[in-house]
Amino acid sequence: MSLIEAIEGTVEGTTADAALVRIGGGLVLKVLVPAHDLAALPKTGGQVRLLTHLAVREDDLQLYGFVTEAGRKLFGSLLGVSQVGPKAAMAVLSVLSPEELAGAIVAGDTVAISRAQGVGKRTAERIILELKAGVEKQIGGPISAAAPSSGAAAGDPALQWLLGLGFSAAEARQALAVESDDGLETDERVRRALRRMGNAPNPTA
Repeated sequence: MSLIEAIEGTVEGTTADAALVRIGGGLVLKVLVPAHDLAALPKTGGQVRLLTHLAVREDDLQLYGFVTEAGRKLFGSLLGVSQVGPKAAMAVLSVLSPEELAGAIVAGDTVAISRAQGVGKRTAERIILELKAGVEKQIGGPISAAAPSSGAAAGDPALQWLLGLGFSAAEARQALAVESDDGLETDERVRRALRRMGNAPNPTA
């Protein structure tokens, strides 16, 4: 657990990778925040609460902030992967939301993970190898609880169906993301996704 569990305060401004948050009696903290979370922060002057992780080095202290517990938990998990430091972990969570990252890990999608700056295929493979079992146990718990109700969410049965048919996670998510009718049954969503990808199922199947 981080020494600083969370901070609440006023957004004084943002940089490309951080938020400046004024707390208490005027102290302004620079909090490094993944791009997905940074985009969700209120404008300057707004109130914000960030869950935090304090990284302590011999000559430096860096505070990392996350909008959700899922994001902070995955950040900590990434730091436990061999040869993955805070910079790489932040890069991964900047190109993939926590839900997308969980789905990519479960699906073994090295392409999605290696989109992060400075993260190659081998590092992506290590992330999947070392975190897959733990993430699978958490689906249905904290990570999936924070997932949006989109067709591309981790644990979505339509997504899992398409993965089982041999499509890549990226292809499946893209096809399902187009669907705006959340009231459709799983099998109909899969049929529509397959049509978009030019692979309509056999009607007798």
